[in-house]
Amino acid sequence: MMYNNPDDPISEYEDTINKLTEQITELFSKIHFYQALVAEKDLQITQLTNENHKLRAQIQNISIDLKPPPHPSTQPYTPPPAPIDQPYTPPPQPTSQPSSSTGFLEEPTTTYTASTDPRINKRVCPNCGAMGFAIREVDDKSNVISYIPRRIYAKKKSCTKCRYEW
Repeated sequence: MMYNNPDDPISEYEDTINKLTEQITELFSKIHFYQALVAEKDLQITQLTNENHKLRAQIQNISIDLKPPPHPSTQPYTPPPAPIDQPYTPPPQPTSQPSSSTGFLEEPTTTYTASTDPRINKRVCPNCGAMGFAIREVDDKSNVISYIPRRIYAKKKSCTKCRYEW
């Protein structure tokens, strides 16, 4: 009768073989799991690409509809036929009317945006771009404007963030 000796190299090999076969089966199960994940993601990618193609086609159709009409030609204008379902509504008339004093159309008033309005962008550091309360006005003691009734100095601006003065 043979018994397993702990120092026997065959029993050690069998133990390592058993451990390795367990690891192999575990890794194969992980491989199958990840293959299923990849297949699911591939399906999702194909669905999203199909949806992307449909949306691009819709964008092209809309952009074709929004193109400006061709330049006037010698042919007389014929309005497009009105849909049968909806009654015809004339296009809106322009709202600007001639000015009574000059006879010309009034110019639209310009509205300033935040980047072009000189009142809003009054304090901007030319070095770092800091705005608002980060800019201080200090006396420029090298430039005296008046001595009477007291000394009045020119002002210079300084940035509190980068210490740039101008």
